[in-house]
Amino acid sequence: MEKPPIFIIGCPRSGTTLVRVILDSHPNICCGPETHMFRDIEKFRKNILHRWNMLQPYGVDKKAINQKLKEFFLLFTENYVSTKKKKRWAEKTPDHIFYVDLIDELFPDCQFINVIRDGRDVVCSYKERWGRKTFFNAIKTWNKTINLTLIYRKKFDKKRYMEIRYEDLISNPEMETRKMMKFIGEEWTPVLLEHHKIEHDFWFKQHGKTQGHTSHDSREKHPMRHTPSQPIFSSSVGRWKKKLNLIEKILVNILLRENLIKMGYMDKKRERIKG
Repeated sequence: MEKPPIFIIGCPRSGTTLVRVILDSHPNICCGPETHMFRDIEKFRKNILHRWNMLQPYGVDKKAINQKLKEFFLLFTENYVSTKKKKRWAEKTPDHIFYVDLIDELFPDCQFINVIRDGRDVVCSYKERWGRKTFFNAIKTWNKTINLTLIYRKKFDKKRYMEIRYEDLISNPEMETRKMMKFIGEEWTPVLLEHHKIEHDFWFKQHGKTQGHTSHDSREKHPMRHTPSQPIFSSSVGRWKKKLNLIEKILVNILLRENLIKMGYMDKKRERIKG
């Protein structure tokens, strides 16, 4: 029996890339660059269903549409598995946390790994990567993903859904990677802790060489802080305390407060703004 596909989801800047390269390091699993496909797949399907009355004379069953959309996505992932000569694929696109219902419909046996990080550090990372103008968008996005997380906890059983905290993965990578392997039914191997020594495919260049199979000369405009060429480090945990100014600290603690408390990142009785 084939093992189910794995989808890595989470708020952007939460550590999904780190989880991706760790899984991609496993001898049985390949996890390629982000696909960002399900936003377009959902849009396409909605447009088709919106005109369903017009299309009924063609005699196509609605289930057949889902099957074809699934086959379209598998065209990429299964080819990637074959190229990498591995047994199983995982896919990582943080924004797919907003399309979990669609993914679940197309892949009812899939497993989700939801990566969670302190929202204040997420906002800080947004700001450092994309500029101050993304500050409020980061707050909105993190709150939205946490609200969905609370829903997914109730919707899925433990065999199909797990959460991993960025802070826990950083502080105890062996324990957390062992938990991941138990969840997805793969054997743990020390190579998972050496992801930075393995080449991973990206659509952009890193350190002067092209990653992936792209033929065009593309370079990421905003280099990643936690690149796959680096070992795990802890300096990004609590970074908001040093990198956000006082006004920004006050804002994130107020606007993220409810979900920070729900996720255990803030003590309801004792709240700290300064680091």
